[in-house]
Amino acid sequence: MNPHDIAQQTVVENGMLHHLEEALRNTMAWEVHGPDLSRKLSTLRFIAGSFQRHLERLFTLEEFDGYMDLVLKTSPNLGKHVFALKDEHGQLRNGARQILHRLERVAPTDQAGFDNICDDFQAFLQKLDHHTQREVELFQEAFHEGGGEG
Repeated sequence: MNPHDIAQQTVVENGMLHHLEEALRNTMAWEVHGPDLSRKLSTLRFIAGSFQRHLERLFTLEEFDGYMDLVLKTSPNLGKHVFALKDEHGQLRNGARQILHRLERVAPTDQAGFDNICDDFQAFLQKLDHHTQREVELFQEAFHEGGGEG
């Protein structure tokens, strides 16, 4: 496991996820005139599916032969933090799946239901951003600030 290669892949994969997050936010902000949300709903379902699949891929890469394994090997003293982030991965996976399930079931004329899903998706994205920031901090602690001595 080359730390530079792992870091580079993590940066690229997170960048792709960020683009999908922005697409989600832009789609949710799209103003629809009239009671039919069919087009917006179709686009949001497509982007949300892509987002969820990439999120799953990113978490799997991080957990298996990714930065988490590397942190555990080089800085075992940070293991508690790695395991906490892995637990969050499970919670975030479940949260994304639940939102997508609800999105697939909402009717294109159910504005209130759709708005609730979008509110929950926005809250989910904030949790994900906070999680990602903690991952960056852990990686920096392990590899840029004297980590690896553990």
